[in-house]
Amino acid sequence: MTVFAGLDVHKKYFHATAMDKSGDILVQEEFPNETEGYDSLLAMTGEEVKVAFEATYAWEYVYEELEDRVKEVKLAHPKRTEVITKERIKTDVKASEALANLLRTSWLPEAWIPPKETRKLREKLRRRAYLPWKRTGFKNKIKVDLAKHGIRRDFSYSEENKEWLRSLDIDSVADYLDMIVALNNPIERITKEIKKEARVDEDAKLVMTIPGIGPIWSLTITAEIGDVGRFPSPKHFCSYSGLVPSTEQSGSKEVHGSITKEGNKYLRWAAVECAWLHKRHADDTYILRFFKKMAVKKSKQNSSRRHRSENPHSDLPDARKKRKIPPSRLIPQIIASG
Repeated sequence: MTVFAGLDVHKKYFHATAMDKSGDILVQEEFPNETEGYDSLLAMTGEEVKVAFEATYAWEYVYEELEDRVKEVKLAHPKRTEVITKERIKTDVKASEALANLLRTSWLPEAWIPPKETRKLREKLRRRAYLPWKRTGFKNKIKVDLAKHGIRRDFSYSEENKEWLRSLDIDSVADYLDMIVALNNPIERITKEIKKEARVDEDAKLVMTIPGIGPIWSLTITAEIGDVGRFPSPKHFCSYSGLVPSTEQSGSKEVHGSITKEGNKYLRWAAVECAWLHKRHADDTYILRFFKKMAVKKSKQNSSRRHRSENPHSDLPDARKKRKIPPSRLIPQIIASG
């Protein structure tokens, strides 16, 4: 007998509701969010169980605990699940029961689960983005503290300037400088690893044919997309990137607003950054002409965002076949080219 289980997962515990095909509840209990807790749940349900839980904080741990031990694991899309199951009273019991019911009736709105290799690559790339961001923060703190001491000058972080900063005998500056030096090593190591991987990744190599896009950005785009075949159309892909205008419609009135910012924020960030890089390095391409056209009506920032939703549909099938599409045609859907 197949059992359907919904898990409402929290940091230290999860609440599970398991039911049979007819909807009769077999288990409804709270367990610790650790290996022993999942052992206890499976001891009650058996291994002929399908499990669903929302894609929330640290979902990877839950998935890896259950992946090889149950019949099937499905990841629920949090926002769409909330729309379907919205209730005035929300508790852990009701949330887990709702997930079990959606799974049982095949109404569960699923989120894509990247393969383990893709998850590891994403984590590395996101760490590579986070560490320089922290390092820049420490550099900005040094500028502020120097200004407090009446020192206002531009400088690089060469060995000579590092010695100069330490010679100022300002405790806070020395502490921030230590953090910057400590971050340099992992940033350099991760950067070398990513560049090496990008050189052998066929999708990343294709994206790098676009002017202005190097190995780090190309691998970020392809990793955040994952399997491009999961998108039924270019429009679905653009919606996933969150770079399409929001729309409110009532009767004959239709209003378009700012971009939706739905979906993958890392993909959206990479797309915008790559658009600026392309603008800087390309000579005369479709996207450059489009940017100039939009810049007349919009600010430069809005122009950079809006052009990401421009999507010549004829390019996507060629990209899937891994043909080298001319960058001037490919850039409007750079992400779909992965």
